[in-house]
Amino acid sequence: MYRITVKGIVQGVGFRPSVYRLATSMGLKGYVKNTGDGTVEIVVDSNVEEFVKRLRVEKPPMAVIGKIRIEKIEGKSTNFQSFEILESGGKRGELSLPPPDVAVCRHCLSEVFDPKNRRYLYPFTSCTDCGQRYTVALRLPYDRENTTFKDFPLCEDCRVEYESVDDRRYYAQSIACPKCGPSYKLVFQEEEYYGIQAIKKAAELIDNGEFVAVKGWGGFHIACITDDEVVERLRSLLRRPQQPFAIMARNLEAVEKIAIVDDREREELISYIRPILVLKKKDEGDFSSVAPKLDTIGIMLPYSPLHHLLFSWLHSDYIVMTSANMPGEPMFIDDSVKELIPTILTHNLEINRVDDSVVKFVNGKRMIIRRSRGMVPLALPIDSELSCIAVGAELYNSIGFLKDGKAILSQYIGDTSNFKTYNNFFKRTFHLLKDFLDVGDVDAIVCDLHPSYNTSVFAERYAEMHNLRILKLQHHVAHTMSVMGEIQANKAIGIAVDGVGYGFDGTVWGCEVLYVDVEEKTIERLGRMEHIILPGGDLAVKYPFRALIYILSRFLTEKEIHDFVSALKNVNVDVGMILKQIERGINVPKASSAGRYMDVASSFLGVCQERTYEGEPAMKLESFARDMGVRLDGEIMECIEARTFDLDGRARKGEVKVIQIVEVFEQAYNLLKNGVNQKGLGFAFIDYLARSVSEIVREGQREYRAKIVMSGGVAYNTHFSFLVRKYLSPMEVRVNELVSAGDNGISFGQLYSAKFLEG
Repeated sequence: MYRITVKGIVQGVGFRPSVYRLATSMGLKGYVKNTGDGTVEIVVDSNVEEFVKRLRVEKPPMAVIGKIRIEKIEGKSTNFQSFEILESGGKRGELSLPPPDVAVCRHCLSEVFDPKNRRYLYPFTSCTDCGQRYTVALRLPYDRENTTFKDFPLCEDCRVEYESVDDRRYYAQSIACPKCGPSYKLVFQEEEYYGIQAIKKAAELIDNGEFVAVKGWGGFHIACITDDEVVERLRSLLRRPQQPFAIMARNLEAVEKIAIVDDREREELISYIRPILVLKKKDEGDFSSVAPKLDTIGIMLPYSPLHHLLFSWLHSDYIVMTSANMPGEPMFIDDSVKELIPTILTHNLEINRVDDSVVKFVNGKRMIIRRSRGMVPLALPIDSELSCIAVGAELYNSIGFLKDGKAILSQYIGDTSNFKTYNNFFKRTFHLLKDFLDVGDVDAIVCDLHPSYNTSVFAERYAEMHNLRILKLQHHVAHTMSVMGEIQANKAIGIAVDGVGYGFDGTVWGCEVLYVDVEEKTIERLGRMEHIILPGGDLAVKYPFRALIYILSRFLTEKEIHDFVSALKNVNVDVGMILKQIERGINVPKASSAGRYMDVASSFLGVCQERTYEGEPAMKLESFARDMGVRLDGEIMECIEARTFDLDGRARKGEVKVIQIVEVFEQAYNLLKNGVNQKGLGFAFIDYLARSVSEIVREGQREYRAKIVMSGGVAYNTHFSFLVRKYLSPMEVRVNELVSAGDNGISFGQLYSAKFLEG
């Protein structure tokens, strides 16, 4: 007899039925069962090599086989008369995972719209190839009693399907039908509608300009038509004056009417993940209220039977489908959403909170902005025997666990500086996922270097309680290591470009060229951007014209500054007061931040004067900028300052390259006075930063001969990313492809820092 242990995505995807059919077709005897931790155990009496070879090829489409171990079992009973599927049990202590949520398959969708089928118009139709998985999982093994579907016992008809080996719903844990499954209810004013009437009424209300809170797989969305007046009312309600909303389109043809879609983007749209995909608008003026002053729009296709049913009664081809939450707070998953949106289309199935994933193709490279529904809890390999926990960044947070050489990241959590997000979502997800994965003994916990983040405080307390080593990893080192982890590199030169990160020197970093060597346990700061003064700290982040005044003060008189700023739209500021604040050094932190540089350039050109959502001025600058042959030139200075750091932040001085920016703004000021095209200047600002960063990388590469990686929110900027590759050609620049390049991917970089702790 032979025992085969299979790890990977092997539960909830029809894996055991597939094993059963394969084994019986080969005339083998034995069994297959889920173990308590999510692995699958198979015992066969013979022909094991051919069986495993065929298993890899004939597995179900959604199954992912990570590792197979074969053991010969001596002295075991061979009294199997056939091949069986046994009841789950027998915990083995090895890591495996439930599958992610999978968009409705064509077979189930055809049943939903077949009047002769018993699941006609039923919004919870699924099978082994599709449906809710992670959003309804409670614990391992992934059996029905360990999901929230446990509250809905199978009816006789569903039970027959569940137990019939030739049925595509055989052992499908989340199947249901109108007789035994969850159902929808619409609450509108004083009335309630049930079942299909609830969905019909919701479609009618949406078409009529109402807001409807729609409970889906991972939480509530707010749905409404995309008319300007309706969208502006929604903005007022949600206090999101400019933040782009995602829309859902009826079908692929509807997407292609309004957006430019290439082959890879088309494949992404119709993939089982069905993410929100950021696409270039065909007409920049379209959907101006949905995505103000942006040449892109986030679009997703229907992924659940409910969405398809809604569109079957909707007249509109496009609806806003945005997460139901206030800024910074987690999305609603229960009916308390009616405090925000009184009209709710809800269901009676308990769910885990999981936002939609967001993807953008940047110069042909698929990049993840938000890694969530459909992508979690897929594991990523890390060649380390250590077991670690990573608590992620403050914004766009995710949590990570490293066990058995695999990194498992949580769904997107969000802004942990917000009490509700931190207390109700971050903490709950941490403990649920830790128990869910049965993490056990841990070697270390990793957090951000910033001492005041809620996540850092949490990590310190957790380390103290459990007597763990704690590693406080600098933010931009974590960005760099997130790409290193994807490509399994031990050393790299990293371009880490984003808004803010607490630096080893206590200043705000954000435009860094770093050399990271995990074998030598060294971190070197090869280059950075000249410091920008932020008068008022966070106020200067919200209103970038405050930092612009500092830059202008380096080469203009107070009157000239006043005249320039007064000519900018939507700016009302006392220039003299800010200049005095700068002169006296009151609340004027320093930042060497690519994000702040982009923000100030956006303000300088009159593109955006107030940041109402994360990255807004820079995103609008990206949409505004065009290559029109304008060029800005500045120096890269050599400064002797802290350069080489150890894991505890101790530093040795050395030569650091510093990209000068004040002189570039002075050039831009003079060009603007002479009538140079503003869109061309916008591109020139981005070009200068990309050219300067690339020059520092080239010099570092001559010394270190390492892989080149790039991460951070600015890496999503189409112009910047293209220009960096252009200036570094023919050298390859690797960017994040498996996790987010933004702060949502920080936890993966933190987990990869376990390599520092080895040996």
